[in-house]
Amino acid sequence: MTMDELAQLARNEQMIPKAPIQATHSVRIAASLHNVWSILTNVSEWERWYPYLQNARLLGPFSAQTRLTYGGWIQHKLRLAKVVPEELVMLYGTMAGYQGITRWNVKQVGTNHTEVSFTESSSGFLISALYSNQKLGEHLQCWLEALKNKAETPYKS
Repeated sequence: MTMDELAQLARNEQMIPKAPIQATHSVRIAASLHNVWSILTNVSEWERWYPYLQNARLLGPFSAQTRLTYGGWIQHKLRLAKVVPEELVMLYGTMAGYQGITRWNVKQVGTNHTEVSFTESSSGFLISALYSNQKLGEHLQCWLEALKNKAETPYKS
C-alpha cells in the first residue's frame, strides 16, 4: 500500500483492510472532554505521562497534514490525516518497514466523564512475525490507562 493510499483511508476514517495486526481498546475517564482533549493534543508532553512515547514532536499545529514523530533509535513517522476537535483524530504513518493507521474517538459520557477509544491497524513486511494483536492490544490499553491517570490527576507533574 502506498502512502497516498494509506492517507486516503485515514482521511475517510477507515483502517487498513485485512490488516494482520489490529486492536481496539477504550477507557472511561473521570474528567471533562476538554481536559482529555487538551492532554491528547499536547504532543510534546506525551512522554511525561507515557514514557514509551519518547521524543514526541508535533511539527506544526494539531491539524490535518501536520507531521508527528516519536521514538528513540527507531522513529515513528506519522501524519495527522483528519482532526475533528474534541471528537476524532486519524493518523497514519510508517516505522521500521511497516505502516499503520491510528484512530482516536473521544466523546463526553454523562457529567464530567469522557470515553476514549483507540484503534490501530498495521501491515507490512514481517509485522506478523515481530508483533501480535495481543501485544498491540496491551500497548493500547497501557496508553489509555496512562491517559486516564494523567487526566484524573491534573495537578500531578
